[in-house]
Amino acid sequence: MGYCGGALKNPTYHNLGEHSESIQVDYDPTKLTFDQILDRIWLSHNPCATAWSRQYMSAIFYDGDAQKKTILASKAKMEQKLGREVKTAILPLTTFWLAEDYHQKYELRCTEELIKEFKAIFPNEKDFLNSTAAARVNAYIAGQGTAAQLKTEIDLLGLSAEGKKRLQAYVPR
Repeated sequence: MGYCGGALKNPTYHNLGEHSESIQVDYDPTKLTFDQILDRIWLSHNPCATAWSRQYMSAIFYDGDAQKKTILASKAKMEQKLGREVKTAILPLTTFWLAEDYHQKYELRCTEELIKEFKAIFPNEKDFLNSTAAARVNAYIAGQGTAAQLKTEIDLLGLSAEGKKRLQAYVPR
């Protein structure tokens, strides 16, 4: 979680300037293509909705002409599929500023018992922030992921039996 799209240096949640809340996606192109990421992005939000503020607008930031061309082609394909204008902004990538620690893994931080487990596993805040397991659990709590996906990876997340049970309650069967 972070901020992107504005000129202000070191934006914060309470002083964003023209930045929007954003995520940065790091991926292995041998396992997942840029087109597959775009497909997931289009499915993860309503691309036809009008943003009510710059802070929360839907945007895809591109790094270079090749990405811009790919994103615009994907957007056109989505507009054809939906039969409506896609309002997700397509913007050049500026500096991505990491959000404050308390904004990271927000959904997980709001679940008292699960965050206790992760704080025990990762007493160092930086280790917690960099944890792939914490990121996955945060996503499941936020409604991203299926019961079938969770079943394949639940034993890899480092949770106790009770923690696994609590997490499963968040994922529809």
